[in-house]
Amino acid sequence: MKLTKLALFALVAFWAVLVGLPEFAHAAAPPPAGPSVGKVMTNLHISISRVPNILTTIAFVGGIVLAVTGVLKLKNHVDNPNQVPISDGIKRMIAGGAFLGLPVTTNVIKGSLFGVGQNGELGSGTGFGVKAAKALPVALDNVAVTFITNMATPMKYLLISFTFITGLAMILVGISRLIKTAQEGPRGPAGMGTFFTFACGMALMAIGQSMGTFNVSLFGDGTMKNYAVFSATAKAALGKSEQQMRNVIGSILIFVSLVGFIAFMRGLFILKLVADGNQNHSITQALTFLIGGALAVNLGAVINAFQSTIGYTAIGFSFI
Repeated sequence: MKLTKLALFALVAFWAVLVGLPEFAHAAAPPPAGPSVGKVMTNLHISISRVPNILTTIAFVGGIVLAVTGVLKLKNHVDNPNQVPISDGIKRMIAGGAFLGLPVTTNVIKGSLFGVGQNGELGSGTGFGVKAAKALPVALDNVAVTFITNMATPMKYLLISFTFITGLAMILVGISRLIKTAQEGPRGPAGMGTFFTFACGMALMAIGQSMGTFNVSLFGDGTMKNYAVFSATAKAALGKSEQQMRNVIGSILIFVSLVGFIAFMRGLFILKLVADGNQNHSITQALTFLIGGALAVNLGAVINAFQSTIGYTAIGFSFI
């Protein structure tokens, strides 16, 4: 009987690899021209872009296995109801269905957390405003601007790929917990750890909307204020160096936003660990990373709010 089951599972797994599974949409980073750090990051992003579909295949195979074992558990319950509870079969059937329809499952979780609209998604209204000034002399500030401009977009897509894959893996972990018992505590089917595994996993998969939601709560909209606008006095003082100064300020905001992006990701991981009962982290630590990361991502809006609050505009620029 065991050999028959193994043969069945092997046949199912082989078939699942051959069938066309639904693929997750995955954005591609436009590659920078020529050999550079940005080009290396883009190549790495392309290399790992198929990982979500590999996880989908694994989930599909696991879903079929759970569905088959769920049916067998239900049969065993009918044959011996005192030894095999009906919940064993039902939990496996539910988890198997969630694995089989993983893209649908993630869409349902996303719709439950963020709704069907895109209003809360983090976006940039006017662009970073950073351009490599070719006519300027090769100074340290121009080297920094060129480097950050080259690696900013590939780094962003690489981080999005990482969060998408880790979030999808969290969803798989959450589904697998549905077949556990209540004795598992926070990691049981109805435990807070399981709930936050789904929530944090989806927040990582939809990282733009997650940070956008925090920015809407903090600043009233999800638009990144990252383009420096100088006052008339500052323009007169800068003269021909205005564009160069704008480039430097924009590159600094890009760097800080990438750091904030990573901090926000860490906050989601910590939040999941706290919900699982990890004693080495706290909810305060998680919120510090989440809020601090959201503020760093939209540093321009923070500067605008600070200037507006104290009525001090002597720095000579604001952000739109």
